[in-house]
Amino acid sequence: MTQKQSLKSLLLRLLTITALCILSAAYAVAADDQLSLDDAIEQSVEELSVKLKAGTRVAIVAFEAENDNIAGYVMDELTGAFVNSRIEVADRNNLPYVYKELGFQMSGDVSDKTAQSVGKFVAAQYVITGQLLNTGSSYRYRINAINVETAVHEGSVRLNVQNDRDFKKLLAVITKNNSVTRSAKYAVTENTRPTTAGTYIDRGLHFASRGEYDMAIEDFSEAIKLDPNDANAYFSRGNAYTKKGDYDRAIADFSQAIKIDPNDAVAYNNRGGAYHEKGDYDRAIADYSQAIKIDPNYKAAYSNRGIAYDDKVNYDRAIADYSQAIKLDPNYAKAYYGRGITYKNKGDYDRAIADYSQAIKIDPNDADAYYNRGIAYKNKGDYDRAIADFSQAIKIDPNYADAYTNRGFAYANKRDFDRAIADFSQVIKIDPNKAVAYNNRGIAYAGKGDYDRAIADFSHAIKIDPNNADAYNGRGNAYYDKGEYNRAIADYTQALKLNPNHPYAKKWLEEAKKKAR
Repeated sequence: MTQKQSLKSLLLRLLTITALCILSAAYAVAADDQLSLDDAIEQSVEELSVKLKAGTRVAIVAFEAENDNIAGYVMDELTGAFVNSRIEVADRNNLPYVYKELGFQMSGDVSDKTAQSVGKFVAAQYVITGQLLNTGSSYRYRINAINVETAVHEGSVRLNVQNDRDFKKLLAVITKNNSVTRSAKYAVTENTRPTTAGTYIDRGLHFASRGEYDMAIEDFSEAIKLDPNDANAYFSRGNAYTKKGDYDRAIADFSQAIKIDPNDAVAYNNRGGAYHEKGDYDRAIADYSQAIKIDPNYKAAYSNRGIAYDDKVNYDRAIADYSQAIKLDPNYAKAYYGRGITYKNKGDYDRAIADYSQAIKIDPNDADAYYNRGIAYKNKGDYDRAIADFSQAIKIDPNYADAYTNRGFAYANKRDFDRAIADFSQVIKIDPNKAVAYNNRGIAYAGKGDYDRAIADFSHAIKIDPNNADAYNGRGNAYYDKGEYNRAIADYTQALKLNPNHPYAKKWLEEAKKKAR
């Protein structure tokens, strides 16, 4: 080998060694850059806490991971880390209730708008969202802090998490848990002693989620005393008053929330709901329209305005609003259901059935959608399909009295009086004071020719409701068919006294008088 070749060989070896050293160093840096999951959580909270003042209230509203248990674990650990950094954290055990009230679906991946709405509901200044995504050799961990008032991302941390043996063991243990992790340490209970407006709201939401609205109102009122400018406390108290049926107080609270925050679309929507319940459809529509003006993508406001237009018998506008809600969210079962109701009210049963069917496809456990599709089939005279739908509604909700009633009517129309009687009897079992149920069963007994039992049921209906003209008419029919014409005349006469325009009593009164001569 020449001297020149020796130098060349030496140079190649030096370059190779240098390259390996560079690669080794790069790998070492990459490996050092990866953290354990717990360290990533602690570091991310430390970085965000620098941006947030002590006492700031945050809501950890969503975290995207491989499954709900992993997401729950991370959210619990984040809660503890924030609390240790003197950041107040909204009780996330209230989140299912909050999402339900807002009409949102809970998931790990939520839009900034959804997160902002949830944050407002729980009186947080910031909402925290995040992800833990498998990239193969490691996991990518991210959390974001979104300002609830401005919807601006004011902090974001991205870290790499080691996908090593210890991490895989941790994930396996978390994944095997039978339920989503929920930290009891930071959850509120009726025995919690609130110290801030936010913690009063936490406990108030806890009571509201259990239907204890008086207790919830007390806590929201305490939050207002501590912070008279907390729009969220007025908003939450307004919701509680709405649930109690105290719509005037609800409207007053939503109005105060709107005065403090004129751009709160949800407050306008909910005030519209209170006006709607009072039967003030015009004010309800005005509020729903304002909510839509603030947030043109507010599908629930379109759907609610559709209901109000339907109640005003303005079916075309109702259908237009439901259709817009569906355009915004093709999987919005409530809008399909509402549009189905409007089509049914217009007498367009085929379109109504199509919409109910779509609502059922999206939500197979919606008893009301089955029930109303059954009504549409019944109105079309398709009693077999109607019975199938009423039966499904009953399967979902065994105490669905209206479904039993209408299935009983369908059976009666098929002259299957025994099954009709069984259904009307079930309605009576659910509500023994329901006069119309006795009246219906009386009609079915009369259809079988069992006039004595029919008369007994009509008499019971009259005892419950002495002003029930139909029950007098029905009992008159039973007496007529038994040949007891004078008793029939007395009942027909009473039916006409209660309802001078009764469609049958006048005709049969004349027939009974002829027979009694």
